[in-house]
Amino acid sequence: MNTREVGRKLEEWVLAKVKEIDPKARIYTNYHQKDIMCNFAFGECKKRNTKDFTIKEDVWRHLNNNLPIDTKKFCFMVHENINGIKLLTLSADEFFRILKKIK
Repeated sequence: MNTREVGRKLEEWVLAKVKEIDPKARIYTNYHQKDIMCNFAFGECKKRNTKDFTIKEDVWRHLNNNLPIDTKKFCFMVHENINGIKLLTLSADEFFRILKKIK
């Protein structure tokens, strides 16, 4: 199985989870990268064949720079390591904004 196929499984898993909240969520292609788009966020998935998690700043900035101007949407990244552990990256500002909304 190549890396695209491995990454596709993670994308499909994340998309299914997001669709539980926004049924119109979908995968879209952005500069040869597949990302997840829904009514509240843009997301990207990264499957790694390592135990450790690494977040590349340029990938994070690229995702955030593609947000429309004056949007309330936020960006997130879902990472999965070789052991199948999944983590979600979200900016601290967005995390606390979301917490305030659900308080």
